[in-house]
Amino acid sequence: MDGAVGATQCPIPPNTEMTYKFKASPAGTSWYHGHFLDQYADGLFGPLIIHRRVEPNKEHYDTERILMVSDWYNDVARTKLSRWYLSTNNPEGIEPIPDAIIVNGKFSQSLFVKANGAKHIRFRIINAAAFSMYSFSIDGLPLHIIELDQTPVKPYTVSSFVINVAQRVSCYVNLDEFDQSLVPAEVPKTKSIYIRFRAMADMYPVDIRSYIAPYATPRYPYPIFFNPFYLAVLSFDSSNSLPTYPVHQERTESSGTDSDPEDTNILGARPFYRTNNRIPDATHFLKLVITFGPDSNNINRAYFNGVSYGSASNHGSHQVSNTKCVTSNKIPLLHQMAMRPNNLGIPSPIMTNASRLPVIQSDRNGHYLFPFGAVVDILLQNTDEGEHPFHSHGYNFWIISTSENPQAENLYRGAYLQRDVVSVPANGWVKIRLLANNPGAWLFHCHIEWHMDAGLAAAFIVGPNALLAQGYKINPAHKHICSK
Repeated sequence: MDGAVGATQCPIPPNTEMTYKFKASPAGTSWYHGHFLDQYADGLFGPLIIHRRVEPNKEHYDTERILMVSDWYNDVARTKLSRWYLSTNNPEGIEPIPDAIIVNGKFSQSLFVKANGAKHIRFRIINAAAFSMYSFSIDGLPLHIIELDQTPVKPYTVSSFVINVAQRVSCYVNLDEFDQSLVPAEVPKTKSIYIRFRAMADMYPVDIRSYIAPYATPRYPYPIFFNPFYLAVLSFDSSNSLPTYPVHQERTESSGTDSDPEDTNILGARPFYRTNNRIPDATHFLKLVITFGPDSNNINRAYFNGVSYGSASNHGSHQVSNTKCVTSNKIPLLHQMAMRPNNLGIPSPIMTNASRLPVIQSDRNGHYLFPFGAVVDILLQNTDEGEHPFHSHGYNFWIISTSENPQAENLYRGAYLQRDVVSVPANGWVKIRLLANNPGAWLFHCHIEWHMDAGLAAAFIVGPNALLAQGYKINPAHKHICSK
C-alpha cells in the first residue's frame, strides 16, 4: 500500500477517511503528496523524515533544517491548468509555467532560517515542484552532500547542485568555513547570508521573461513574469537581520571535488555503506522509449513505448490488445493481482534479438509483468528535448550510467549509487537496475505533474503469486471505499 490511486487503492471519497499503517522504512529524507486530481500541484504535500537509530555522518552537524521548494501557480491545477494543458487549445503541449517559487510556503525574501547559534547545520532539500528543476547554493559556504534521496553517502563537497522534481539532497554546512571576503571591508560584519534557489530557465518550453499564459487571469499589476531567482536568509543567530553585503554579490566556495554541473544525479557521490551495497547481475531487460505527440483528438500526450498510460488513444500502430488488467479507480491493480494472479493477460518475458537477456513484456496498456526476484536493467531512452525525473514507487534502484556519464558503468562498478528518482537527460538516456523483490503493483512515472497527466507512466506488476504467498488479502475497509 503506497496510496497511488488505480495502482494500490481507490480514491478516498469526500468526507471519508482512510488509515494508513506502514513500517517506517527506508529511513531518510522523503515526502508525502497526493497523486490524484493534481492535488500535489495545488499544495497537498509535506516532508516525511524517518531518522535512523544510528545516523551516518551525524558527527558533522548539530542541528538540521528542512527546505521544501516548490512551484507556485496563481490558478488551480485540477480545474484550470490541467484542462488547458490537455486540450486542443494547446497543440504544442506547453506545460503550465509557474508564477513564482515558494520555499516552506513562503515567497522570495520572506523566509528566514535561524541557526540559533549552531555552527554545523544539516539541510534537507526537497523538490516538491510540479515542473521546475532548481540549483541550490548558500553564499560563501561549501555544501557537503551526505544523502541523496534516502541513500546516505560519504561527504561530497560542492559549491552548488541541481535538484530535479521529487529528488532530495541533504548537505551540511560549517559556518566557520564562511568566506569573509564576500563582505566588503566598508560594511559591518554580516550576521546572515543568502540561501539561493534558481529555477533552470532552459528547461521551460517558452521564454519565461516574456511569456503570458493564454489561460492567465489579468491582475494588477499585469502581466507579472516568472522570476527564476529565489532568496532566503540564513541568520547566524536568532534575528531576522539581512546580509550586509549586496544581494547581487553572490559567491559560493567549495573545497575538494565539485560535482559535474551537468549531472543532476550526482553520481560522483559514493555510498556510505559500501559493504551492504551488493549489486546483483541483471537477469532481465526492459527498454522504455519516451516520446510526446498528438493523439487522435489532437491533444498532446506522453508515451512509453508508444502507449500513453490511462489514455484510450495510443500512439502509432500500437493498440490496446488486452483488457484483462485494467487501470481503474474502482478496482486497483493490487486487487486485480490478488483476485486473478495467473490471469492478468500480461505476457511473460521473452528472448529477442535486441537483448541477450529475457525482455520484460507488457499488455500494450502500460502494464509490465516482472517475475519476482528478477534483476531488471531498465534503459530509459528520451527522445524529448526536456529532462525528465522518473520515480519508482516501491523501490530504490541503482543508477548504472547516463548519456552524460556513460563511463559510470565501469567507473563505479560494484558501488553504484542507489536512488528512487533518476533524472533522464534531454535527448539522452539512463540505465538503471531494479531488484524486483517487493511484490505488488508499482507506478513508474515522470514526476513532472503535467507529464504524468499526459500519460508518461507505467505500472510494474511484480510477482502476483509471491504477493499472495506473503499473505496479502484485500482489506475489507479498502474494498468498501472502492464501492462508494
